[in-house]
Amino acid sequence: MKNEGISFPYFGQWAEDELPSILLSFPKGLAIHMEDEKGEYYIYEDIQDHHPLTYTLFHEVANEIKKITKLLRFSVPAPEGLHEQKTSVRMSKEAAEDMRQSWIFNTYSLVMKTK
Repeated sequence: MKNEGISFPYFGQWAEDELPSILLSFPKGLAIHMEDEKGEYYIYEDIQDHHPLTYTLFHEVANEIKKITKLLRFSVPAPEGLHEQKTSVRMSKEAAEDMRQSWIFNTYSLVMKTK
């Protein structure tokens, strides 16, 4: 997990602020250190071969998160009207409602439809 920010355009340039998010990821490959007569190098092998239980747990957690969240979609003002931003960020209905009423949405005139 790591802290990430979602950048978005604001009237032809990037906004000074970012929407906060947390990235949950798990690598698909595992670096294997090897050495031959030319020196040291890396190859990548499927992580499922080395950590099958951990990879399964990651998928179970990710699937549970997907069941209780929706993808974040919001619109930003542009010269030709509102332009929809499609992110890979997932959030609950409650978090989306809180964000919709947040200072950053008010400051940048961002629009999010919540259902």
